[in-house]
Amino acid sequence: MTAALCGGLPALALGIFFPGGPAKWFVGFVAGLLWASLFEFAYHRFLLHLPGTFFARRHLEHHATVGTPTEAEHVNLGSSPIWVVALFAINGLPVVIADFLFRFGIAPGIFVGFAVYFITVEEIHWRIHLGEWLPPVLGASRAYHLAHHARPDARFNIFLPLWDLAFGTAGD
Repeated sequence: MTAALCGGLPALALGIFFPGGPAKWFVGFVAGLLWASLFEFAYHRFLLHLPGTFFARRHLEHHATVGTPTEAEHVNLGSSPIWVVALFAINGLPVVIADFLFRFGIAPGIFVGFAVYFITVEEIHWRIHLGEWLPPVLGASRAYHLAHHARPDARFNIFLPLWDLAFGTAGD
């Protein structure tokens, strides 16, 4: 719910005050999906796996509970609404600034794309870890992500290995 509000409300406000039309919303949406996927990769690769940091300690709990009765308690990526708000603020501020400076008119779509990606990755991550149904097109996602838990120095994208492939961290 928090991600939907954090993406939807700014998108609505920006769309009203700075209308761009459907084409710009679509371009922004695609850019938002790519931005969110890259952020997921970078955040996971460089912050969650940086030894000794606050983020790494919390993420280590997630890795340590895979296959245990407490696994479900550590699957949620956002952990609390305040962290989701912070995530959107950190990602949204440069988007809004760039959109104002360069007058791209795509910020509303980016916010929607980011929200859709965040909600999707959260749901898929949950289903991967708890053994729930995944659409057939995501059949390989479970094995791909769980291989990260077996070897945590690769496979940093959760279900869409776009940036793992681009940066050579897709594993063997």
